[in-house]
Amino acid sequence: MPQNQKDWKEEGLFNLAYSLLFKAGYLTLFGGEQNNNSTDPSSVYEEYKKFDGLLTKLARGTLKPEEKRTAQSVRQRLWELLAPAGLTEDSGSSPWLHAYRQLLREEGTDEETQKKAVLMQLWASQGNVGPAAFWLLGYLLTNPEALAAVKREMETLETSLPDGPVNTPVFDSALDETLRLTAAPFITREVVQEKTLHMANGQEYLLRKGDRVCLFPFNSPQMDPEIYQEPQKFKYDRFLNDDGSAKRDFYKAGRRLKYYTMPWGAGTNGCVGKQFAINTIRQFVYMLLTHCDLELCDPNAPMPEVNASRYGFGMLQPEGDLLVRYKPKSTL
Repeated sequence: MPQNQKDWKEEGLFNLAYSLLFKAGYLTLFGGEQNNNSTDPSSVYEEYKKFDGLLTKLARGTLKPEEKRTAQSVRQRLWELLAPAGLTEDSGSSPWLHAYRQLLREEGTDEETQKKAVLMQLWASQGNVGPAAFWLLGYLLTNPEALAAVKREMETLETSLPDGPVNTPVFDSALDETLRLTAAPFITREVVQEKTLHMANGQEYLLRKGDRVCLFPFNSPQMDPEIYQEPQKFKYDRFLNDDGSAKRDFYKAGRRLKYYTMPWGAGTNGCVGKQFAINTIRQFVYMLLTHCDLELCDPNAPMPEVNASRYGFGMLQPEGDLLVRYKPKSTL
């Protein structure tokens, strides 16, 4: 964005957040401009959006014949675009991608499977941060009290966020609340030994060794009215105690919960990129709110509904978008 820009620029908030964070993440992990190759991250993003739009049908095996052809064409195009960013072994390649491909080769993976694995790494690393940032900013913009609280906290920070740990309990609570409302992954586990699962309502289930268990924590605990009052409502301070510290005590049937929200999975198989994702979202929101004037084009615009087909695939995505306008702050 040119710093001498005087007029407001209008754009859908989902596209703004997703495109900027995708391009930044792509350049960080997959190489790109800093490695002097010719790959345009905007081109990768445009092809990726097509792939992402077909992903749920692809995973469920419900693509129509024309959609199958489109999916194959998009995957081929993405592989071609990714090649200069690290699939070929040259001095401009991504070190991370080289290490990942070396691991695949050591496991005997053929070239075609390596390409598919790299494409899935692109989705896994870039497919959730942008939507999460969209929902967070959307909830803040449609809840003035929440936006003001986050801005006040950010004003107490340095001119730029440090790389290490940073104390932002208000932001953290708003993000936790956003993820509670919009993170909806399926979590699967293999039963390695026979176990009886005791439910809060008294029911018991015998899990046999070798069974596969699929959990959907979006329904419970995340949207459980016994755990969260008015679970459908965004409350930026839901994860704050009265003294402003982080709230970690939540209960169901009188018992304190170990896992009261599960956007990152749980246990040893939780998301390994959790802290990287949180830092990315925090930095993005900080930069946008401190360096730009950002507001809704329609002050009374509601948050868009969710795309129901995305349940089970990580972060939900909206049906439509939330139109915003932004410009650099006049003090810059």
